[in-house]
Amino acid sequence: MLLVVQCFATEFNWFSQSDSRWQYDRLGRSTSIGRSGCVLSCLSMLLNAEASNPYMTPDKLNSWLRKNGGYYGNDLRWQIPGLIDGEGLGLELEAQSFRYNDWHFLASELEKGHKVIVKVNGRRSHWVLVVKRDGPANRASSYYVNDPGMTDYEARTLAYWGGFRSARSYSGIWLDEQTFKLSSEINVVPIPEDESFLYDIYGLPLPADVFVSLQNVLDVDISGFFILGLFDSTGELMYTIDYKYATIGANEEIDLLFEMQDYTPLEDERYTLQIIYSKYFSAMPSRYDTLHLQSSFHINLSTDIDPR
Repeated sequence: MLLVVQCFATEFNWFSQSDSRWQYDRLGRSTSIGRSGCVLSCLSMLLNAEASNPYMTPDKLNSWLRKNGGYYGNDLRWQIPGLIDGEGLGLELEAQSFRYNDWHFLASELEKGHKVIVKVNGRRSHWVLVVKRDGPANRASSYYVNDPGMTDYEARTLAYWGGFRSARSYSGIWLDEQTFKLSSEINVVPIPEDESFLYDIYGLPLPADVFVSLQNVLDVDISGFFILGLFDSTGELMYTIDYKYATIGANEEIDLLFEMQDYTPLEDERYTLQIIYSKYFSAMPSRYDTLHLQSSFHINLSTDIDPR
């Protein structure tokens, strides 16, 4: 039997400044993350997507900034977050523009592999994170953004605001959909047939081992949780099957073995296996702060596979 499988997550993690976990935390002297934390939330997305940084959230970054001179009154000092992992390492403020709709700046910084935080058009001061361009350089609709001002995620481009008023660019080694390469098929290996009858007699679920090889394509080590989940036909996670914490060296490959307590749901074509990468473990990981490799592979549901 052949089933389509994906190694999956979002293209770039997203945080909402209105998340109840940090919405009411004080930011600066007299405001809160929920009210004025758009820049903080964008920087948290960047730091969490930077390969050399640990798991970062707006509340963690806010706490660090408050202890390390990150604010001037209620205003964030833009260069300070880059010091969280050491000067000259990881996230770094690279350039800025104060020109209205400076498309050349935005396009050229993205081409360098940088990510850009922009102040969008509108009456109030609001910043969003530009993560990629897909289309002509001089069109707002070409630039996809992560907007921390949303309560629930939805895909947006700069066309939602008609453009931007200023921008700041950051460099880093980003964890994105191209970070990992599946270098093998995902193989599901059930128990041998001469053993499975015992499970049938006692009405027990039929277990299987799941093998996959992953390659880290970056020039730095990556550590985190690789989570095997069962997903329905709409792409929603039904439940976590197993997980492994692992470190993959720079440009190296790793073989992962997961244990599946019951492989029979795979006999229903509505369900698929997907592998999720995250810097932290959650039994029901959010697709908005996990890594996605939008690549489809086949698995072989067979008892004659040699995992070596």
